[in-house]
Amino acid sequence: MSIIDPVTLGLVRSALDAGALRQVAHANNVANANTSGYHRFQVVFDEHLDEVRAALRQGRAQQLNVSELPAAQMREESVATTVSLDTEVAAMSQDALQYQALTKALSRHLGLLGMAASDGRR
Repeated sequence: MSIIDPVTLGLVRSALDAGALRQVAHANNVANANTSGYHRFQVVFDEHLDEVRAALRQGRAQQLNVSELPAAQMREESVATTVSLDTEVAAMSQDALQYQALTKALSRHLGLLGMAASDGRR
């Protein structure tokens, strides 16, 4: 058994990548808010996690292949829509909070591993 679960780290990596890609999509949407005929961008990620969540709930984490974990994708909406600056900025803030929470949790986990490796000495 590994101290660092590769599936968990793979999911955190994928979630961090999705968060960074969401910020790019929001920035594109804000920059083109007044462009006529602009098609908003959105990031598709959470929908792909259903299978991974089900496997984790059923205790099948060992069967998951880390290289096959879902990757975030930025997609253009098929219909031109008006971009709401308030909505985009609020979504950017929410995504930033999620990103910070993920990095903080990962930092704490790696800090505990570092402390264990150094026998509790700093």
